[in-house]
Amino acid sequence: MAALVTILFIENMGLVFAPGESMVVAAGFLAGRGVLQPVPAAIAAIIATTLGSYLAWWLGDRYGHPLVIRYGRYIGVTPPRWEKAHRFFDRFGPIVVGIGRFIVPLRQLQGYVAGSAEMGFRSFAIWSSLGAIIWVVTWGGIAYWLADQIPIKH
Repeated sequence: MAALVTILFIENMGLVFAPGESMVVAAGFLAGRGVLQPVPAAIAAIIATTLGSYLAWWLGDRYGHPLVIRYGRYIGVTPPRWEKAHRFFDRFGPIVVGIGRFIVPLRQLQGYVAGSAEMGFRSFAIWSSLGAIIWVVTWGGIAYWLADQIPIKH
């Protein structure tokens, strides 16, 4: 359970690309086999995912815009591109945050981008939390269901 929480937290901070889906699928499979309790595993995964993205939002809000302005040109983020991205996020931010959980690398970067693009924390928190719940329940639930469907010889 500690590995699940650690990897999901780090992945959703946006600083490291980690195998989030793999961890949720493994936890769901182990829960389906009776090794883990499903509800505590799902709650731990949702909390770790959500808190990691909250920290990424804070980092983006606090440091993102100045870093993009100062260093963005080195990675192709010019002021016009930054403004275009900002407008896009103003318009579609909640959708990006909610659905972005299912898209790599958007899941890892969404908190940082949302904070950098000045998406309000309240809106971010709602959509990020809903996305985390749906993401964990979907991947973990599929693996939980498949755990009984896959024969394992002892």
